[in-house]
Parts: sequence; structure tokens; C-alpha cells
Amino acid sequence: MRAVITTPANVNDTVPADALIRGDEAAVYADKAYDTHARRARLKLAGVKPRLMRRPNRYHPLTDRQKRFNDLIAVRRAAVETTFATWKRRMGLTRVRYLGLAKAAGQVLLTAMAFNLRRAAVLTA
Repeated sequence: MRAVITTPANVNDTVPADALIRGDEAAVYADKAYDTHARRARLKLAGVKPRLMRRPNRYHPLTDRQKRFNDLIAVRRAAVETTFATWKRRMGLTRVRYLGLAKAAGQVLLTAMAFNLRRAAVLTA
């Protein structure tokens, strides 16, 4: 994990998403919820490849090419989703234990640090 942002439960995950982009990434992978024309344009302007899964709507269903594109992105995203599964299953972050955003952010940050230390130990061994 390179960055963590903790928000209240009434804030959608897509709102702080742009703040997580550092600018030195080659590509950004995200699911359909993050797909907007504005976000794609901002990423292209920054020189980052927008690998956002395409979202169909009522009047514009996905083409076969877009469906294949989504499948390729899903394979890459699966590795990232295991991070959150590890946080929940192995590190017990199914619920935040503290009241208040600052304390909750501290718990999430400590979980991310522990995950990174565990991962570094495995990679260097």
C-alpha cells in the first residue's frame, strides 16, 4: 500500500479516489464505480494510462471489445483485492473498533503498516 485515506461511512469511495493517485504510476486500475469521463481525461492529461473498467448504461451497452477490456482489468485487480481480504480475514479489520474518524484512520493506517511489514518480510526472505 502506498497511500491510505479514511473517510466517514457517508462518503462514497469514489470521492477521495483522485487524491490516492500520486502521478508516478504508469497505469491506474479501478472498477466500474470509478469510471467517469472526467477522471479518464485527468489521468490521460497526467500521462497515466486509465485502466478503468467500462460501465454500461441503459442506452449504451458494452461492446465485445469493452467486455474483453474489463476481463483483462479484472485479472490485474484480483491481486489488489487480496490485500483487502488479508486485512479483513488475517488482521481482523472487519469493523473499525474506535469511535471518531481520527482513531479509525489510525487503526486503518496501523493495519496497512503491519501488512506492508509482513509483505516485506516475505519478499526479502
